[in-house]
Amino acid sequence: MLIAMSIFSAISLALMMGFVSLERNFAATTDFATNHTDSVRISDYLALDLRRALSVQTAPNSTTITIPSYYDANGNPQTPQLDGEGGVYYGASGSSVQINYYLANGTIYRQQDALTPVAIAENVSDFNFTVTDLGKVATTRITFKPIFRSSGASQSAIDATAVYDTVLLRNTRTDTGTGVY
Repeated sequence: MLIAMSIFSAISLALMMGFVSLERNFAATTDFATNHTDSVRISDYLALDLRRALSVQTAPNSTTITIPSYYDANGNPQTPQLDGEGGVYYGASGSSVQINYYLANGTIYRQQDALTPVAIAENVSDFNFTVTDLGKVATTRITFKPIFRSSGASQSAIDATAVYDTVLLRNTRTDTGTGVY
């Protein structure tokens, strides 16, 4: 009886340790997938807006992007018009939309004009934005806070959560007196 109880206890202990390990792996995988999804979402939003940018203004953990007003107040697409100098505008000549990306309380928000901000990435520790190559290339670095359920994160683990994006700003720039252009 004593031998049977010790064998049963050893097997039960091994199974319990296996279940705890599986639960921790599941939680770590879920956290990784959430951060990865957020990084892909912020990359897509920034790339889309930066490719359409007319001007970009940066500040620490924030950037404001001006894009053409492709849609009217009712959400209908506006017909593009030629300005006679090789440029294209939408709607009223020179109408534009301001898009602001900013980091607040570990969340990156995207706000278009005066509309309600939309959270597009959570668990972020910093949001850096730089423009190089004479205002033609925008580089972003977003560092996510690693989620560890055990002893914590080393600096190399934190650095490994950084997501880098480089986007070529392809619109013709006419506003050289503002922002970074």
